[in-house]
Amino acid sequence: MTEATCRNLDPENPDAGRSRQLAACDDAALREALKHFSRSTYYAAYQFRLTGDPDRLPTLILGIIEHYVDTGLQGRLTRPDSELLLCEHLGIDSLDLMEMVSLLEDVLQIPISNSDRPALRTLGDLRRYVESKAAGVPPIPK
Repeated sequence: MTEATCRNLDPENPDAGRSRQLAACDDAALREALKHFSRSTYYAAYQFRLTGDPDRLPTLILGIIEHYVDTGLQGRLTRPDSELLLCEHLGIDSLDLMEMVSLLEDVLQIPISNSDRPALRTLGDLRRYVESKAAGVPPIPK
């Protein structure tokens, strides 16, 4: 299989992993899934898929959430508080929350149970849940 042209370039260490890259079909699917999101969101997802580095998750999660937050409320994400309520403080409705969680499943290639979704009420809940699922451990209750 051919390899994607997008390289594993780390701005802090540009020589690290130059030969590592996602397969072209994986990169194309990731680009398609995140085509309406910021470049930093795509980059964080790409790096997470490539390395499994959990330090990429906050950027990815915030980038996805930001897409679903009304422009007038996006200022609340500049200094994100883990207790920000997704629906009440950020105006994310239940349909947007379902789309967001489905996108996280696809991008991170992790399963998110429908029964767990109601517990994802705050930014911190979502972050902790995704980080634990990505690490392959059971989610830690709040």
